[in-house]
Order: sequence, then structure tokens, then C-alpha cells
Amino acid sequence: MSRFVQMRQFFIVFVAAVLSFTSFGGGGASAQEAETEVDVYRFSPGDSVEVTVLEDPSLNRQVLILPDGRISLPIAGTVMAMGSTPDQLAAKIRGRLSSVFVTPPTVTVSAIGLAQSAIEEENPEVIYVLGEVRSPGAFAFKKPMNVAQTLALAGGPGPFAARSRIQIHRMVDGVETVEIFDYESLEDGDSAVIGPVLADGDIIVVPERSLFD
Repeated sequence: MSRFVQMRQFFIVFVAAVLSFTSFGGGGASAQEAETEVDVYRFSPGDSVEVTVLEDPSLNRQVLILPDGRISLPIAGTVMAMGSTPDQLAAKIRGRLSSVFVTPPTVTVSAIGLAQSAIEEENPEVIYVLGEVRSPGAFAFKKPMNVAQTLALAGGPGPFAARSRIQIHRMVDGVETVEIFDYESLEDGDSAVIGPVLADGDIIVVPERSLFD
């Protein structure tokens, strides 16, 4: 057998081996990546997420995904979170913050509370608590329940909460109404101040304390 024929046979065997490895090894990796992609959790309304910005801890927040699927963050503004994976949401926030950093910041997003884990009943009535509370999230409740009781479910106002101007958001005939609740008066012993009785879909927002609070 000539040297040319030997080299030709070797080349054919080598190419066949490479194609075989690509078909099985590469295909297996793609399938694994696809499976991993399917298994990644995607956020839903009612989930609580923690956003961390390595370069500026003052931007770190624990926020609740509202019924419309959005979250609100300082500087980044309103961001659509529903349907995003943690990495995808982090990328959205990073893009919003890039204009105020010399280089794109390091943003991480993690789930700290899932809507379905907080609600065990079938089709329950739900209220949402977000902002400066210890455990923001979506909560199933049984009527009647007032604002003070609901804040207790969320662990109470946090150390930086503006306790005298807690907001209760409610949709009435398609129009949003906002009522202010003074939690400080309740803490000062005014037992008559327990806040209004809540309704399905109400959103309690505990704002952050300003320098003048």
C-alpha cells in the first residue's frame, strides 16, 4: 500500500472520529444546556427578590414583584421582572444602572420568597406588603384583617421605615386610591389606630424614612 493511500485512509478515519465526537459529545452538551435552561426559575408576581449592587451597597434592596410583574428600584426605576430568570433580571438592572457607573456594576438577584410558598390555599385572597418591612411578600388572609395585623405577618416595619406614612393602595372601579396609615400612633398606645380593613389585592407600601422623619 502506497504512502498516499495510507495517509488518505488515516485522514478519513480522523474526520469520522471528529464528526462522531461532535454529534454525540456536542449534542449531549446542548441537550444538557437546554435542560438546565428549562429548570431555571422564572419570577412571578408576588415573589420577593433581593437585589445586590456590589459597587454601591446603598442600592441594595429587598423588593416585591407587584401584580403587574414589575419592581421599583432607586436609579434603575421600574423594571419588568415577571418571566425573567435571576440572571436576566440582574442584566436588566445592570443596564439601567450603567449610566451612573464608570463601568457596568456587578448586580446579583436572588429569590428570598416565592408567591406559591406563601399561599397554600386554592385561589386565596391575597394582599401584598413591600418596602421597608422585614419580610416583604404576598400573603393569604382571612377576613377581616387590618393593616396592623398584616404588617405583623411581614415581620413589622424595618429600622429605616417611615412609620407615620405607610400607604395602602387599592383599586376601586379601575381607579387607584391611596390611604395613609400612621403606625407610630399605634405604637404610642392609640389602640383605635389599627388601620382600615383590607380587601383582596390591596398593596401596603412602607416607605423609607427621610432625613425629616
